[in-house]
Amino acid sequence: MNPKVSIIIPVYNAAQYLEETLQSLFHQTYSNIEIITVNDGSTDNSLSILKKFSNKLIIINQRNQGQCIASNKGLKAATGEYIKFFDADDIMNSEHIELQVKKIIGRENAIASCEWGRFYNDKPESAKFIREDVWQDMPPFNWIKTALSQRHDMMGAWLWLIPRTIIEKSGGWNERLSLNNDFEFSIRLLLTCKEVLFTPGAKIFYRSGNTNSLAATKSRAAFKAALLSTELGCRLLLVENNSKDIKKLCANRYQEWVFRMYPFYPELVKETEKRIKELGGSSLRMEGGKVFLFLSTIFGWKIAKHIQIFSYKSGYKPASLKL
Repeated sequence: MNPKVSIIIPVYNAAQYLEETLQSLFHQTYSNIEIITVNDGSTDNSLSILKKFSNKLIIINQRNQGQCIASNKGLKAATGEYIKFFDADDIMNSEHIELQVKKIIGRENAIASCEWGRFYNDKPESAKFIREDVWQDMPPFNWIKTALSQRHDMMGAWLWLIPRTIIEKSGGWNERLSLNNDFEFSIRLLLTCKEVLFTPGAKIFYRSGNTNSLAATKSRAAFKAALLSTELGCRLLLVENNSKDIKKLCANRYQEWVFRMYPFYPELVKETEKRIKELGGSSLRMEGGKVFLFLSTIFGWKIAKHIQIFSYKSGYKPASLKL
């Protein structure tokens, strides 16, 4: 069997990294692949780069409407039996698709996960693949609970190779969302399937430090969307299991957003802290360097963060105050 895999890539102002991403797909050892790119109104030369490879991929061009709409448009055009969403600035190793297909074939109620490593400064060779507790075959709810129990969980949609039959049941992307949209999407997807199959050797090189990426967005609208994604995902989890443990995991997820939003969006912080209280409170403590943690112990993390922001504005950036 040689089922077709549709790789869907929303593209927005990714010209700096796009060709490297595409080359990692062109060099896959698995041959039955269609690459669907959706140019989401890029204002750089992303579209020109896509056109350079027009004989190797499908190009859909739209005005800027956001990643979720772009991903859904790509999904609608996809003809593969399996679906893979991918970011326009990341890289996958050449065996990635072949290994995930071998892992999942014949298991139509499963989705396949993979290894991932973060890299900075445009040096994928420096990526560190640090084994996580979810790097094993697991029941979906256990996978979610285990992932959320980690301080810095990863639920990027690019983790998954998804049978079309499953995504037709779980649904596409929620077009109201932007930042953190993977969270709600992945929760919904995981609760639809029956098992998560880990694929050793299938690697994603995850680029960090890209200021044009959605993850780097810090606007009020982006944070509101992140909170909505958190609320929708947590509602699904609490319908499945309304235990104190799940409430605590959801509260901790909200608390991470409070740490990021404070003191810039006080009304969002207030609303989110109310939700955390409703869930029974969070056990998280804000991370930071030695000085930051010392100040947090004496004054609380909010005052410590004000001091940190003041020091940054003054041009003083000691590593020990770093978030």
